[in-house]
Amino acid sequence: MFLAGMFLIHAVIFWSLRDRLRAGYPDFTIFYAAGKMVRQGMASRLYDRALQFRIQQEFAPRVEIRQGALPYNHPPFEALLFAPFTWLPYFAAYLLWDLVNVLILAALPFLLRPHLPLAGRARGAFWILLSLAFFPVFIVLLQGQDSILLLLLLTLSFVALKKNAAFLAGCWLGLGLFRFHLVLPLLLILLLHKKWRTIFGCTLVAGALGLLSLAVVGWKQAMAYPAWVWNAEKAMGQETALVSAMPNLRGLVESVGLAQVSKVGANLAIAILAMALLLFASVKWKAAGSGAVFDLGFSLAVVTTVLVSYHVLPHDLCLLLLPVLLVANRFPELTPSWKRLAVLGPMVVLFFTPADMLLWFRYGQFGLMAPVLLLWWWGITREISAQELRPGGSSAALESA
Repeated sequence: MFLAGMFLIHAVIFWSLRDRLRAGYPDFTIFYAAGKMVRQGMASRLYDRALQFRIQQEFAPRVEIRQGALPYNHPPFEALLFAPFTWLPYFAAYLLWDLVNVLILAALPFLLRPHLPLAGRARGAFWILLSLAFFPVFIVLLQGQDSILLLLLLTLSFVALKKNAAFLAGCWLGLGLFRFHLVLPLLLILLLHKKWRTIFGCTLVAGALGLLSLAVVGWKQAMAYPAWVWNAEKAMGQETALVSAMPNLRGLVESVGLAQVSKVGANLAIAILAMALLLFASVKWKAAGSGAVFDLGFSLAVVTTVLVSYHVLPHDLCLLLLPVLLVANRFPELTPSWKRLAVLGPMVVLFFTPADMLLWFRYGQFGLMAPVLLLWWWGITREISAQELRPGGSSAALESA
């Protein structure tokens, strides 16, 4: 009933915004425009802001809040993915992309079934309801974003690691570099574990995608891309409201006002805390072994990645659907005490749409979601420690390895 209620709220909001979605307000605009530029032979000017705006005006001229281009700041190779969608009118392409994302969500339980007994016991309709009731997933579908595709690749990487296919896991992560800021922290944790085959697989795919990007936009645009991203990020950094909406350490520091006191002090605090979380997550997640410790450790790594990433928006929290499933699968084994609240509570908050919308749309302080994630991070680390102390825990697995 709870999930059905959240889904109903999402459905009502989606329907009430149908005219704005048709007019071109969603973030899908950037992907559609980039795909159109590639299909029409203008890829060499993919990061030309004036041209981006002109293309966007062709299919979304009635967006009153947009006085300039909604900038496409993703790597060149991703534009190829959206080029076929541009054969359809904008709104039809948007709906088709959302349908693709729903199909991805429907496929996740089948991918996880061998490793999650919970996935085998629940009906397919329940999984669809669970996914569509998850607030970050709703935001992805509303905006037409690409985060669910990264969720799929993250899931495939998890499955590969469970099967000891380290190289394949790296290849899947490499394909996720269209959102490199959400992949690199996880790669750093794997690097600290000396998972060289995973790093090699990711590097190999990254090299191939780099060559593909060169073929799409040419040397000039490819070399200008890093500066384009950095300048766009600096411009976004000036918008306090946007940074305050980031549910990560950066958004938390902005929300509590530290950035207003000292920009240097704020950046230093973010860097120190981020490194501490990464190092501690690496220590807690024993990359050897299997079972509950591995699942909880991977969950911890994903939560850490979201917290320390420099650029995270509410729709990016859809990546946390994987830790939600992994932790829920292990919930009967968790320590039976009040400490369970640190694991269960944040999961409930992520699903509770009224509180999430109030925090984001009413107060503009979605960065205050970071303490919720930090509580979840702490709860998972405590549970990993408890699991390690049990007979047959990760310590035994490490000794045998």
